[in-house]
Amino acid sequence: MIQPEIRPARETDIPELARLVAGLAAYEEALDERARFDWDSIRQAPEWMRAVLAREHHAVWVADAGGGHLAGHLWVRLKRRHEGERPAEIGYISQAFLEEAFRGHGLMKPMLDEAFDWFRAKGTERLTLSVLHRNWLGAEAWHRLGFSAWREERMMVLKPRAK
Repeated sequence: MIQPEIRPARETDIPELARLVAGLAAYEEALDERARFDWDSIRQAPEWMRAVLAREHHAVWVADAGGGHLAGHLWVRLKRRHEGERPAEIGYISQAFLEEAFRGHGLMKPMLDEAFDWFRAKGTERLTLSVLHRNWLGAEAWHRLGFSAWREERMMVLKPRAK
């Protein structure tokens, strides 16, 4: 396998980024029937991804496999917390996705290293992310990359009240 080039995303990557965003949504829906995405919004990813790439508090790196094909992406952002927690601003990993054929080849680590430098330059020391409960492979990969369990999010689907 040719080793993809890790680089910052650029506007010409938007069609491929939109494809990867849809790939991540489909992957998560396949893992857990409770994971649901607004596919109209996902199909609009080219429009909103353009805005993401233009924002100073967001950054995206890609694994460029050549020939206009992206093997994966890492999208990070600064996240302001308004509940009184300290620090008030943290780093957040919004999306991280590699196509199946490119998983397990160490491609996420160099993208993360770039993101870590970006966060340091912004004065950010604490990073968080969310992993779908049934994504055991992803959870283990994040653990190997230095992330530890910190807070667990719970979900409940409300049923209509019985009459």
